[in-house]
Amino acid sequence: MAQRLQGRGIPVCILNACQSGKQVSTNGETDSIDDRETSLGARLMDAGMQMVVAMGYSVTVDAAKLLMQRVYGELFAGTALPAAVRSGRRELFDDKARRVYFNQQVDLEDWLLPVVYGNETVDFRLRDMTFAETDEYYARQATAYRFAGATYGFVGRDLDILKLEKALLRQGAVLVQGMGGTGKTTLLRYLQEWWVQTNFVEGVFYFGYDTKAWTLEQMIFTIAASIFADGEMRQFQAMRLEAQLGKLVQVLRSRRFGLMLDNLESLTGQALAIQNTLPESEQSRIRDFLERIVGGKTIVLLGSRSREAWLKSVYRENRYELRGLDQEARSQLAKLVLERHVTDATKRKAMLADQKFERLMRMLAGYPLAIEVVLANLARQSVAQVLAGLDAANVGLDRAGSKTESILKCVEYSHSNLSAEAQNLLLCLAPFSGFIDRSNLGNYAEELQKLEPFQDYPFEQFDAAVQEAIDWGLLAPIFEGMQQSLSIQPVFPYFLKTKLAQQDETTREALRDGFKNHYLGLAGYYNQLMKSKDAQERQLGIFFCKLEYENLYSALQICLEQQESISIFGCLDKYFKLIQDVKSALALAEEVFQMIEHYPQQWKVDAENRDYVVTLNLIANCYLQTQQYKQARQIYLQELSAKQAMGDRYSQASTYHQLGRVAQELREYEEARANYQQALQIKVEFNDRYSQASTYGQLGLLAEAEGNASEARACLQTAMDIFTEFGDEYSMTIAQHNLDRLSD
Repeated sequence: MAQRLQGRGIPVCILNACQSGKQVSTNGETDSIDDRETSLGARLMDAGMQMVVAMGYSVTVDAAKLLMQRVYGELFAGTALPAAVRSGRRELFDDKARRVYFNQQVDLEDWLLPVVYGNETVDFRLRDMTFAETDEYYARQATAYRFAGATYGFVGRDLDILKLEKALLRQGAVLVQGMGGTGKTTLLRYLQEWWVQTNFVEGVFYFGYDTKAWTLEQMIFTIAASIFADGEMRQFQAMRLEAQLGKLVQVLRSRRFGLMLDNLESLTGQALAIQNTLPESEQSRIRDFLERIVGGKTIVLLGSRSREAWLKSVYRENRYELRGLDQEARSQLAKLVLERHVTDATKRKAMLADQKFERLMRMLAGYPLAIEVVLANLARQSVAQVLAGLDAANVGLDRAGSKTESILKCVEYSHSNLSAEAQNLLLCLAPFSGFIDRSNLGNYAEELQKLEPFQDYPFEQFDAAVQEAIDWGLLAPIFEGMQQSLSIQPVFPYFLKTKLAQQDETTREALRDGFKNHYLGLAGYYNQLMKSKDAQERQLGIFFCKLEYENLYSALQICLEQQESISIFGCLDKYFKLIQDVKSALALAEEVFQMIEHYPQQWKVDAENRDYVVTLNLIANCYLQTQQYKQARQIYLQELSAKQAMGDRYSQASTYHQLGRVAQELREYEEARANYQQALQIKVEFNDRYSQASTYGQLGLLAEAEGNASEARACLQTAMDIFTEFGDEYSMTIAQHNLDRLSD
């Protein structure tokens, strides 16, 4: 790397990269690398660079931008590099706020990150441009393409650009495929400026088929007019078309340009498409032209929602699936949208802190167009209202424009290209959000076929319909090479619900029931996995709950509305507990509690139905974990009352035990002892010796808090004996630790 830089006359290397100046210990093994010279910056110096700036540890994007803006400004003002970096450090010291995920800001003392290595003083010998250089520079600036195609500017896509550039350097041609609203056109338009600005190419020629049906002859003329001077262009125009084509191919193969063909789905003109189509003969001529270019210096970037099989010989297997923005970029875009549409800063802050906003962002999955049009509704609606509107398909999602500017037209265009059978079957996906397990759609179809409106549906074609939706960018594999786990274009469910609204009410209600029943079964399976003693099975359960959360949540809402089983809640609560997200568990528990309070009284005290007391117990446990002891006590008392109404004496023991813990945390020791004794009495009555151990353990801790060491040791020893009797080594370890502490 140092040799390449020096060969280009570059004496200084400035590395923004995290840890590029970090010293790494080699544990005393100094035969291959000196411990003092393990950083990339130091190694570049060792290889002959005159000066290097690197980062000692990880650096945020905000810090790198702030530092480099000041450093380069100082350099162009004639300041020496070490002094310029000192000035940059001062900038970081004076402005410590750094943006992290979810629009949060933290103050960092990261002014110490830049590390300067130098062998000798570097004089860049900067000078003012000559008249000729000035004339050429401003003429180029005046004619250069300027990116201005995004309402909120260009956000994110750093890794996407890096991967595309690497793929193009290896292969010469890449197809960028993605669902409507992923930002393909925005990305290509941005690259049109970025590549010229960074000298990746001499120039970029962009042809968008959403606005015009570009023929080969039109493309040739446009490219030639940009490359050739006036005299050469006149000669070029005098040639026959075949000669023009031959000369242009030679130039493009010998010089590095960028050629972009975007919105290619319009070109083949399927079904409802915008009428910018070309006949097959013209398509063949364009394909032959691109084939002749690929392999030379010019790179070819294709953009489409479909796989464009007719151009497979051009891009071969080099297909890049564009997905939503990463977490940081989607947070940044959301902030920009809210700043424009929600002028009240206090209101914006409340929205960003709302857990429902996090759910809304998960549903939008980082798709730029979806984020822009959905969040704009927050100017006049609350987050909860927007979520409800998405579910009912009655929130404002459209704006005037072509299929690349209107999110509904994006989906309508792709949907219209599906076969009639596929369109009908895909209506069954309307209740889904975010994720579909393709391998489970057979079970879903079985649930639907139990219901009268769907008994005659050709579900044997379900998988083929899903594949059509994948081919048209409405669904996409979440993981490369895994065709069973599919993500959904965020607005596709909304679009399907608008279509479903045209069906009769019986069909709509049956679809909701089928979806609910499907997820009642899946929730039981996921819960079973998460309760498994096998670590891999538990992780699998967590994995599916993370992907399926919105679907499980939606099915739970249907159960609550219909005042039916809420077993799905137990599954989601287990998921939150395993990932240690007590805050989300409590928020969901409170939401469920508010709904079940309206259930019939008979449902609450039905001994055959444990849902009510289980829910109360989960809610109370959340309050206890978050140290909201008064609320916890209130719910535990409500749970105890329900169990007493059921006549279930045995299970009252666990509730008394928990009431004892609450009283102990509140330092109400007499109340705590009374509850523990009540719990112990019931456990002895039902000969439940093993569970007695936990209560004896709590009595021991209570006695310790009261200063009664002998009673504490006696109770803890009893607990220890029971755990030993049942071979519970984990609990034995905890009991022994408590006993040892008392002995100390």
